[in-house]
Amino acid sequence: MYQNRRFPYLVLGFLLCVFVSPLLVDECSGKESRGTWKAGTAAIGITPQEPIWLAGYAARTRPSEGVANPIFAKALALQDPAGNKLVVITSDLLGFTKALSDPIAATLAKKFKLRRGQVLFTSSHTHAAPVVREYMVFMYGLSPDQEAAINRYSQELEIKVVQVVADALHRMVPVRLSFGRGSAGFGVNRRLATEKGFVINVNPAGPVDHEVPVLRVDGLDGKLRAILFSYACHNTTLGGDFYRVSGDYAGYAQAALEKDHPGARALFVLGSAGDTNPSPRGKLELAEQHGLALAAAVDEVLRRPMAQVEGRLAAVFDTVALPFAPPPSKEELEARLQEKDVARQRHARRMLDTLSRQGKLPTEYPYPIQVARFGDSLTLVALGGEVVVDYSIRLKRELSSSPLLLVAYANDVMSYIPSVRVLKEGGYEASSSMIYYGRPGPWSEEVEEIVVKKVHDLVRAVSAPARNR
Repeated sequence: MYQNRRFPYLVLGFLLCVFVSPLLVDECSGKESRGTWKAGTAAIGITPQEPIWLAGYAARTRPSEGVANPIFAKALALQDPAGNKLVVITSDLLGFTKALSDPIAATLAKKFKLRRGQVLFTSSHTHAAPVVREYMVFMYGLSPDQEAAINRYSQELEIKVVQVVADALHRMVPVRLSFGRGSAGFGVNRRLATEKGFVINVNPAGPVDHEVPVLRVDGLDGKLRAILFSYACHNTTLGGDFYRVSGDYAGYAQAALEKDHPGARALFVLGSAGDTNPSPRGKLELAEQHGLALAAAVDEVLRRPMAQVEGRLAAVFDTVALPFAPPPSKEELEARLQEKDVARQRHARRMLDTLSRQGKLPTEYPYPIQVARFGDSLTLVALGGEVVVDYSIRLKRELSSSPLLLVAYANDVMSYIPSVRVLKEGGYEASSSMIYYGRPGPWSEEVEEIVVKKVHDLVRAVSAPARNR
């Protein structure tokens, strides 16, 4: 009788083992089920509603004059079967500064319990989007009214980014993830050696990264939900003589993919584009041409079989101190005040003011690095600043155990991040650009090894079973 009374419970236990939710531990086998990923996406318009100074070119002499294309902030919220999250924020901006990303991250932590490592800020680095808080503001010679417009836009941007993340988190549904890679050829190295040193020009023989990584997000119903894709090329098809708001080629690529795949969200993240420009460039029609070429490359990947992304999601964010080379002396800075170059004059005044207030110039900068590991399926490495292509080539070689998605211009854009090769060669990315970014001078030649070592340290940290931080 006792055995007979137990029989219904044994049957019930067996049925639970067979049909239990994949998010639970499989008691029948003692093994953890692979379970189901979740994802949600959202977009919000960030097109300015008033004339505002456009970022990226010191040559501009007036605020924006209308809109060529609307610009957006978007979010992709991902969650693995164990509940670990990563939110990727993309934007049609020149870049998120620390002055923007830090307060937004603090708000997201308070509202949604998202740890810093679980939130990634990225931008397309379009040079036809508004200047934002503390991004090269001093280089433009802005009037008080123009600075006020930038402050208003930055405040509204903070609110909108928090909202788009909230929307993406709210819309999470079960999905499948897959990853693949294609190629696009319009990015060309822009560092050309001349008798007067390295200048910005087309250098077909220079190093580039033409890879187009694609993360595909499909609902369990088989419908395409989101496309996260990347390319390592400056969004500078449009030059300093262009005064309308635009997402440049990345904006056109996203719009084309969303048109061709109704119901799917297309999100662009920029790779190591520091020394790569689109070619040809200079006209809005060319931005559209490059955008359609990139969208076609993404579509080619989507049409092929892609590798499934599975495993535990672990993410970590940290900073490392990057040292500057010895700065100019007070006498050198005072001499620059007499130069004809207005940017060098402004930089000298800024540095002299810092010396007066603090007694010295900064010797290092807290450089952000973020790593997310999707089991053994994919490693995402996000580096701050305008990273040159040498980092992409090197890290893909050294981190070859799983596919690598390398994102630059992430979390903070404080300057160019040159390799030791570029530092030794000199030129805009190595030294003169630091004037526009308001840094005391070039980086030390140690920076490449410091950055790469920290990347390896963080990859090891997320490769072991650990709590996101």
